[in-house]
Amino acid sequence: MKVFKLILGCILLFGMLFSCTAETEEYEVGLNESIYHDDFEYVVTDYKIIPVDEYINRYLIEFKVINNAKLVEHSWNNSIAYIVDSKGNIYYNSVPLQKIRNNKYPFGWEEEYHTHAQSDKVITLIFELPKKVTKPYLKLTGKFLMGDIFDLNKFKKMKVKLF
Repeated sequence: MKVFKLILGCILLFGMLFSCTAETEEYEVGLNESIYHDDFEYVVTDYKIIPVDEYINRYLIEFKVINNAKLVEHSWNNSIAYIVDSKGNIYYNSVPLQKIRNNKYPFGWEEEYHTHAQSDKVITLIFELPKKVTKPYLKLTGKFLMGDIFDLNKFKKMKVKLF
């Protein structure tokens, strides 16, 4: 048993070290293309850009989480994704705007979501970006999971094109 734990520990350590030192190339995907993270898939199924005023655009992102696990529930929250622009500026989901939208167009807003094994959940994420932003991409947050050893934490290098 000790040998098994030692081997497993070495594999995990090697995977984490290699994923930290691996090339930083990013991978671009489009609408309805999955980003894989262990047994979970994340998909932007649609987005709309709505002008708020002369300076701000609001991005409404339909975001789907698919749990392909056989037994494990996937818990996640509204900070699961963020937008980064061509200059590296980061924009976060607006929970107050999500709550307002959910009151008018219900999508099942919650503080935390629990996607059961073999199920999925679609929510709306809302971001406000300056109109001058060019080439916005949606990226994911998240922790390293066991299944990420096999693709070297690739989900962290994936980005969804929003233009």
